[in-house]
Amino acid sequence: MKVLIIEDEIPAQRYLKNIIKEIKPKWEFLFPLQSVEEGIEFFTEEEVMPDLIFMDIQLTDGISFEILEQVNVKIPIIFVTAYDEYALRAFQVNSIDYLLKPTFVDAVKVAIERFEEQLNLPLKAEVIEEVLRTVKTSDKAYRKRLWAIKPNSLDVVIVDDIACFYSENKQTHLLSLQNDKAKVDITMDKLEDELSPERFFRINRQYIININAVQGIEPYYNSKWVLRLKIDPSIEIVIPKDKVTKFKNWVVD
Repeated sequence: MKVLIIEDEIPAQRYLKNIIKEIKPKWEFLFPLQSVEEGIEFFTEEEVMPDLIFMDIQLTDGISFEILEQVNVKIPIIFVTAYDEYALRAFQVNSIDYLLKPTFVDAVKVAIERFEEQLNLPLKAEVIEEVLRTVKTSDKAYRKRLWAIKPNSLDVVIVDDIACFYSENKQTHLLSLQNDKAKVDITMDKLEDELSPERFFRINRQYIININAVQGIEPYYNSKWVLRLKIDPSIEIVIPKDKVTKFKNWVVD
């Protein structure tokens, strides 16, 4: 039995693979894919195909249903999503199997059992078209959870509990409202797109901050301001002068 995981977050790839291996130690894994482009190329050119696909909905370059729109994939798929309201109604109406991130052993086991009972069938073209249309026209749902990379573990973190994200040495980090630190395998640009703009603000290239973590701001120099965080007022985050007004309006909106 060959399995293909299509997932753009490396920790999530590894975590899901380990869960599947725990349930089905004899199953084989093809090299994972991370984007719509890679998916289209794989199903167009590769000869060795998987027997089952675990596919994240939101990939780096688009929605995974765009792969199915471009190529005819006659392989059962279990979709994975971090967004509780991300077109799940369309999934339920069309009896499409899906897992909510973070995935846990019991949920994956049930999904695999459905696959083995042949309850998870390849999607028909009209179903793909309907769900893709629903996803594209739905109000955008924002990320609620993510993986925090720590020295000896991967921890699930609720994004509302994160004070800020910051970039350091070309690596994304988070600082929680409890003053805990961890690495995150997501770029700052992708986080900016996936986080709720009501809750998070991209202060500068280095920082994205949670409104609940803001203590206040102080004049700096050259029309710039400095933001201080409640959890550690010693941290000074410079607000560029072209973002000062936008930031002030964001706080009180």
